[in-house]
Amino acid sequence: MNTSKFNLGRRGTKTQIPSLVNRPQSRFDPGLHNFVVTHSPRVSLPANTKRPQTSSSISQQQQFIQSRSESDHHKNHANSTSPVNLYGAINNNVNSDQIIKQNDANANNNGSNHHGHHRVSNFEKGKPHSTPGVTKFAIQSSSSFKHNLNGINHNYDQSLDIFLGKASALPLHAALEQFFRQHFEAKMAIVWQEIPHLQLLYSSSFNITLSHSSGLVGYSFVSRGILKAFNPSDHPAYDQTVDEKFCSPNSPVVIFPLFDYRNNISYVIEIIRSTHSKEFTDVDESFIEWFARKFRVLSQWLKIEKSIDPLLSDIMQLMRRDKFLPVVRAKIAGFFDCRSSDIFKYDKKANKIIQYGETIETIDTSNAGIVGDSLLREQMVNVVRTKLNNNYCPDVDKFDEPMLSLPVSDSDGQTVYSIVLRGPNRSAVFTKDDEDLLKKAAPFILLGFTNSDTFSVIDDEYQNSRNEREGLAALLEVVEVISSQLNTKKLTELIMEKGRSLTNADRCSLLVVNETRDRLITSFHKGLENCIDIPINKGIAGKTVMEGKALNIADVYETEFFDSSTDMETGYRTKSILSVPIYNHLSEIIGVTEMVNKLNDKPFTQFDMKLIQIYNVFCGISLENAKLYQESLELSHNLRSFFDTAFTMSKSKLSLQRVLAEILMNAKNSIHAEHATILLIDEAAGVFSSFFSSLDHYPQTFPITTGIAGQCVKTRKGIISNDVYSNQFFYRGIDNFTNYKTHSLVATPILSSDGAILGVTEITNKTSGSFTKKDMKTLQAFSTFASIAIENARLKNIVEFGDSEIEMKKYIGKSELSSTSIPTNLQLTDAQKLTVTSLNCFAVDFQGILHFKELFYFFNLFKLLETFEIPNESFFKFCFTISGTYNDVPYHNWTHACDVTQYVTYEIITAGLTNIFTANEIFGLMTAAICHDANHRGFNNIYNVKAQTPFGILFKDLSVMEMHHITVAIPIITRDDINLFHSLDSNETKNMWSLFISLILATDMAHHFELVKKGQGILDEGSFSFDIPENRLLGLQLVLKVADISNVSRPFDIANKWCDILCKEFFRQGDLEKESGIGLTSPLNDRENNDKPKSQIGFYNFICLPLYHVLAGIFPPLQVNVDSVKSNLEVWKSMVPPASPS
Repeated sequence: MNTSKFNLGRRGTKTQIPSLVNRPQSRFDPGLHNFVVTHSPRVSLPANTKRPQTSSSISQQQQFIQSRSESDHHKNHANSTSPVNLYGAINNNVNSDQIIKQNDANANNNGSNHHGHHRVSNFEKGKPHSTPGVTKFAIQSSSSFKHNLNGINHNYDQSLDIFLGKASALPLHAALEQFFRQHFEAKMAIVWQEIPHLQLLYSSSFNITLSHSSGLVGYSFVSRGILKAFNPSDHPAYDQTVDEKFCSPNSPVVIFPLFDYRNNISYVIEIIRSTHSKEFTDVDESFIEWFARKFRVLSQWLKIEKSIDPLLSDIMQLMRRDKFLPVVRAKIAGFFDCRSSDIFKYDKKANKIIQYGETIETIDTSNAGIVGDSLLREQMVNVVRTKLNNNYCPDVDKFDEPMLSLPVSDSDGQTVYSIVLRGPNRSAVFTKDDEDLLKKAAPFILLGFTNSDTFSVIDDEYQNSRNEREGLAALLEVVEVISSQLNTKKLTELIMEKGRSLTNADRCSLLVVNETRDRLITSFHKGLENCIDIPINKGIAGKTVMEGKALNIADVYETEFFDSSTDMETGYRTKSILSVPIYNHLSEIIGVTEMVNKLNDKPFTQFDMKLIQIYNVFCGISLENAKLYQESLELSHNLRSFFDTAFTMSKSKLSLQRVLAEILMNAKNSIHAEHATILLIDEAAGVFSSFFSSLDHYPQTFPITTGIAGQCVKTRKGIISNDVYSNQFFYRGIDNFTNYKTHSLVATPILSSDGAILGVTEITNKTSGSFTKKDMKTLQAFSTFASIAIENARLKNIVEFGDSEIEMKKYIGKSELSSTSIPTNLQLTDAQKLTVTSLNCFAVDFQGILHFKELFYFFNLFKLLETFEIPNESFFKFCFTISGTYNDVPYHNWTHACDVTQYVTYEIITAGLTNIFTANEIFGLMTAAICHDANHRGFNNIYNVKAQTPFGILFKDLSVMEMHHITVAIPIITRDDINLFHSLDSNETKNMWSLFISLILATDMAHHFELVKKGQGILDEGSFSFDIPENRLLGLQLVLKVADISNVSRPFDIANKWCDILCKEFFRQGDLEKESGIGLTSPLNDRENNDKPKSQIGFYNFICLPLYHVLAGIFPPLQVNVDSVKSNLEVWKSMVPPASPS
């Protein structure tokens, strides 16, 4: 089992505890009640010292511990040697006399006579002191002390035997705690395991943690020495919040570290006696030092590591990744006794991270949380609480809990995996044991993971290869049929027979939609004497046509829509049916194939369905375009690409991007080229848009006249160039941009069914040889597929959104759709802007798209699109849709709506109404101006009521046409893809609709005199206060009413033209009134007896001037319009011939 491809610890942990080799260590002097510091340097094992090999088996470790215990008990101490150890240059088996001599020598060398102790008088002030030359703890040199040591030393080996016995039966921390508690007759012994990555010490027994510098335990850890205290609370490092939980005052305590064979601290031991018990002596300390030396030598064999064999037995089984992941995640979580586990993969080249958890998700490297940080730095991360980490991301790191992430680099260095453990079930943190065990298991886990990946790929390739081989064989036979048979009926019969054979069906039928698209007729059948002719919505075939999807039915008699009449007529028993629709190039269903009764008495499979869908594509092609089959014959060596393309296009739910990408890649592979690109034309921006390219970093857009693609559009012909750098039309900028060298190129236009150029397909750099005319024909065939796909997508858009989608693409680029700034192609010229903001504007001159440009300019002028967050796409659709409701009548048409909106804009600017009314009010006024005559039929309210038109009956006692205009406008304004008022809150929306409706209702001439009288009455009473809501509404209503009859205030030549247009509509209504016999509703409608000057004089005097006077009284700057009306009135008066003398 090769796990060398994975590298653990590729980078070392950056945060390490500083070496404290020269830091003094403390001992407690029971005589002086002071703390004594002894120097315990860190010393490594000699280079020539051989360490026993680590055993991977628990039983082997237990045997070793037992044998070691027995050998130590019978060992000749005088002849044994040991490497230099933690507490000084003393061999493992020295006797008490040697200890005394060594320490007497140290004492004499240091000139100390304080009963063998080294005092530090200023230690309590936090200033440790060490005496030069002191390399070992100080021991009393009295003869009695020597005698005691001699007596005790003989029991050390027996104590070691006791400890080893416990270590073989218990976890190491439990063995240590039990051993020291019994040996020292202590109340409690606590083992604190060091967790370097967390900078913490952890007690398994109490499931708690301490920082490296917390309290007495932390002091012993940092000083790397023995801390002995009779009264712990007197020690300067005593921390009540930490130490009081275990060390009550007057409870003797001794704390010391245990080092492993690498001279790293593995554990800190805290031994506590009951209150007022005897203190720990120097003899105890000597035993501790002796035990520490033994522990360091034996440390690599003492801990019985958990075997990973049970885990390996599951994860090394070969299976697909979708089956492997749930199994291995559960096994890892169970093995490490944690809540859950995940696997992450970081691909450096692609710069992406994939999480293999309950689901497989791709994660942004910039927001990948703690796991991402571990992967990017390739360092193990162990955290106590995820939310306290600076890199925490809730989507990746999940709950606030301990987490351990171990990164493992692949041998190529381009992929980094991480195994993540979350939420230990029985401990507060993940310990160093967990870290070590995970490091040991990780290469095997990831080997199993990569094996499952490889197996999945191989299995997929095998299945796909088998399907492709079968499909390709079938297609090759279709090619033979096409080459030898031009009769469509016989051709289809042979194709369907092969399909029946491949699906192992008993019978098959082809039902074709008739020309009137109301019936289905069998053009090929087996087992029937006569053709079947059924309604298009009958039976399973009918359901297939109506729903436009394939049906795979295991038992047709369990379905309510199966037509059993054929079975009854023929005596044949139908059980299973595979019914698949056939589409033409317009995505219209032209027929249905039915495979009947699979011969093995099983239902048809998913592969059967896919295969018949592919065949039906070719059936549709043969029925709709025989020429395409002939071209397919000439390109027989490329049929595998056509197979893939047809299969892709049969998936109606695929996006246009996916379909074109599949078509393009099939073309590239078929022609044997390096790269391929589809460029679509953006008519609005006048550029090519790189819809899809196999080249990285291809420009998003470039001018439509650029390069060979531009020449292709210009000539409408395909182009072959096998030396592009000698071609005058080749654009080298793309090569510079992509850092790719183009040598040869073939390009062909993508033509729609009506001959319009939709874009260009380009194939670059043939892998061998040069591009030929045959390659051009192949590319043209694929371009035909692309054209069909594009047109189908556009047809779907038209069905969903209407013609506005097509029109909008002409004037608004993709990047401008979501903007609120005026699109480039909808900008007015400076001269046009001056015209549309003045009185001298004749709306008839602004036809077609110019009206749209006007409206975009008006709404942008008052910042309505920006303020109310209306993107260009929504506003264009609103203008397009509302304009479509206006009828082609002489006067009350779309031009009149834009004319009224232009005059409202002129009034707002002239009177400074933006300083008086709110943005909401201006927005409502402008919107009402656009919609105020929506779907006007050219007849006034009197006619509708009198002629009893549907509108007249429906709104008889109301403002007939105005109510109709409102009911037409509301659904358009609220349509999901328009929704002009979407940015308003509920209260604002209610007020906006109230304003909108009130403004349009005010345009009813039936309310004219009432509104004028109301306004004049307020003016007669004094000033017109805009603080009164009713006055504000009245002011807005009058502004719109004046705009509705604004023609009378424009320069006379414009006013006269509008008069003629209005008369046409009056005469049109008058003619109908005469024909229907209801009589003329107004003298102005009489074509034969029309006196234009007189009618205008009356209109000006009785209707217009009173209204204009009131509005000028409210908004004085609009007095200029009153003057203009009066000026025009004088011209009309001058046209009236003088009265003849009576």
